[in-house]
Amino acid sequence: MFSAAWLLLVVGYPALVSSGGYAAFLDEGGSEILVMDGTGETVYTVYADPGERLSYPNLRGLKLVFISSSAGLVTHDILTGDTEILCEEHTGAPWISSTGDLWYTLDDSLYRNGLSSGNAVPAFNVSVEGDYASFTDRSDNIHILNIESGQDRTVQGYRFYSPVVLPDGAVIAPTLTGEIIYLPADGSINVMGNGEQPCWSSELGGLFYSVLEDNGDVITAADIWFVRPGSNPVSVTRTSDVSETRPGCSAGVLWFIDERTGVPGFMSIDDL
Repeated sequence: MFSAAWLLLVVGYPALVSSGGYAAFLDEGGSEILVMDGTGETVYTVYADPGERLSYPNLRGLKLVFISSSAGLVTHDILTGDTEILCEEHTGAPWISSTGDLWYTLDDSLYRNGLSSGNAVPAFNVSVEGDYASFTDRSDNIHILNIESGQDRTVQGYRFYSPVVLPDGAVIAPTLTGEIIYLPADGSINVMGNGEQPCWSSELGGLFYSVLEDNGDVITAADIWFVRPGSNPVSVTRTSDVSETRPGCSAGVLWFIDERTGVPGFMSIDDL
């Protein structure tokens, strides 16, 4: 079932991102970010100052970056605790690529590590990997931009949100009507399943996603499914006491947020 309850979850909190066996968890009020290791132990915490709100965390290795409502775009070195304000202006959500480059948008332009790439990207959220950036426009179409050539491929037919570029240049994206779309470089459009919040597992060569149930007002149940391109989806959790949402996977660990409690949980991919 798809309803307004899911629309609220799309834009709300809490949030979770993972990388290299670590996960960064932003609480519902935007007051703190917890960084946890693969055992669930908190190894680093960022607390908001009075009147400050934290949002849009991203994580790669031991680098944590997020937006502060009072300071701007901020990065933390988890190992040393060093903090740096990267940009005091109102930027888009930060994205760290697999090479460690930090990407974001500012004044409708795409920036890498604080310098303009020369590409026009009129969007708040952007995903970048290799030579490709992906984002949605105001009509919910996907744009797949070749950063070097400036060539822009537009994909229509669905109302997309939060596309993610994979290392091989393919793109995965959920839609507002529940389909999860896989867009390989050959230009085809493939529906992989029906659900929300997909995350790609490089170890398994497929993606995890959450399937939600609701009563029209609130989410009543959620489980995680897995699918590879060209295969049928399979359920990986069937719990009655936990509602797994917002899956994140890296280094053999599958993270999620329990919608009932608002706190993170995790499991080993080997145990699925």
